[in-house]
Parts: sequence; structure tokens; C-alpha cells
Amino acid sequence: MPKVLIIGYGNPLRGDDGVGWVIAEKLRELLPQEIVAVKTGIQLTPELAADLSEAAIAVLVDARVGEPAGEIHCEQVEPLPTLPSSSHHFTPAALLSYALHFFGKAPQTFLVSINGAEFGFQEQLSPIVLNSVPKAVKVILEILRQLGVA
Repeated sequence: MPKVLIIGYGNPLRGDDGVGWVIAEKLRELLPQEIVAVKTGIQLTPELAADLSEAAIAVLVDARVGEPAGEIHCEQVEPLPTLPSSSHHFTPAALLSYALHFFGKAPQTFLVSINGAEFGFQEQLSPIVLNSVPKAVKVILEILRQLGVA
């Protein structure tokens, strides 16, 4: 597994909820495959813990509900102190906990999320969220640069 794992998640058939996929694919084009693996999915799942445990750095990318639309948030994620009792609603912290518990290690992990405007049944992003995609890509590239990766 490469040094960096990018996971873009959300539902690309629900408007801005698919922004994680769009950003992940942009990063796939920009970053060398030797050091970066990119995955996309509808949601985080326990199965991703194995891949996560093999990375040194992980960046999770998702949409969120909030105002103002298009605003970018970045936070470092830490594992939960105990394993969650259910994987029905699997959070980034729960995923880290699974990696740590079942595989003995979890990478330094960041969650980059963008406030969405439209979550209806559509395959395209809203204009305001689409305008935020290049900014979010820059935020992630800056994180990786500061960590000596990009």
C-alpha cells in the first residue's frame, strides 16, 4: 500500500454529497500512484480499516450539511477510545479505531469536508460546491506538502 491513502466518500447520485468522489479523482490525476492510493465509496466501511492500517497518512473527503455552502473544513481525526458497538453509522474516528484495534496501527488522518448546498437526486455538484473543489484540492495538497509527501 502506498504511503498516503485518499478516501472520497458520499453518494454521487445525490448532488453535493458526491463532492468527495470528485476531489478524490482530481487528486488521483495530480499525485503519483507510487505514493498515493485513492479509493471512493458511498460510505466508510469497516473493510477500509485494513487499507488504512497500511498507510502513513490518510485524507478522508466528504460533504457535510452546514452554512455557508462551499465552505471547506479540515480537522485531524483521532481514534475513539473504545470500539464502537455498531458499524451502522461508521465515522472517521470509528474507522481509525478499527484499524488500530484489528491491525495494530492507524495513520495520521485528516477529514476534509465541504458544506453542500444541494443533496437532491442529481449527478452534478451545485455551482458553489463545484467552485470549492479546486480550493479543497489545494488544502489537501498543502497538508501533504507540510507532511513532506507532495
